Amino acid sequence: MFTFQSIGSGSSGNSYYIQTNEGAIMIDAGIAERRLRKLTQQYGMTLGKVAAVLVTHHHIDHVRALAGLNQKENIPVYMTEETKKGIFINRHITKKPRLEDITTFYWGNTFRLLDMNITPFSVPHDSRDNSGFLITHDSVRLCIVTDCGHWTDEIESHVSQATHLVLESNYDPLMLARGPYPLILQDRIRGDNGHLSNTQAAEVIARHCQHLKTIWLCHLSEKNNKPELALDSAMQALGNGPTTIVALDREKPSRQYNLEELTLF
Repeated sequence: MFTFQSIGSGSSGNSYYIQTNEGAIMIDAGIAERRLRKLTQQYGMTLGKVAAVLVTHHHIDHVRALAGLNQKENIPVYMTEETKKGIFINRHITKKPRLEDITTFYWGNTFRLLDMNITPFSVPHDSRDNSGFLITHDSVRLCIVTDCGHWTDEIESHVSQATHLVLESNYDPLMLARGPYPLILQDRIRGDNGHLSNTQAAEVIARHCQHLKTIWLCHLSEKNNKPELALDSAMQALGNGPTTIVALDREKPSRQYNLEELTLF
């Protein structure tokens, strides 16, 4: 068994639950702790199975519940050294995970968790560090790329190995330009250390749709995107490729996807 389930994906909080027969890991814990506990219980995810939370970066929408899960559930956390520094100097993160429970990983160095091999890699964003992950279980490889300002050869090399992809499709360029955000914030989002647009995500999909079985579009903006816009852009890029594309909900958990069988539980 190798399954993927989104708990939430967007500016209000990001977290993903990945499970095998040996247990589970989480990517980020950015949802408010009480809500995260309620959602995992309601949608059949078990925090007691979680062997570790892997952190992409230190922004609050990715780490909001991290300390609570670490301290109350004794769940270890994995992150880069710079991400750890970002958490401990960020005054908005009032509760911190226990230092002794933090394991530092390094980009390009594969490590083992349960029966999964995890390869972290660098993703450009306006944080101290930001990590993507290639998670391998037997012959199935799930790649996660979120909060990505621009595409790089390093990201490309990891996505090229994947059978499934979680890919940021944060904003529609026209909605952003016409929306309520001031120009300085728009420029930050569009910048090289900001976020991927629907158009940029579609370019990635066009290059990789022949070897990817499933793509989940993640981190859609509440004010600058709509699921139907992200999906339309992605589907146009897909053409006749065999890939299934799903836009993840910002607030509500997804179904549980069996990555080995491509079926839904």
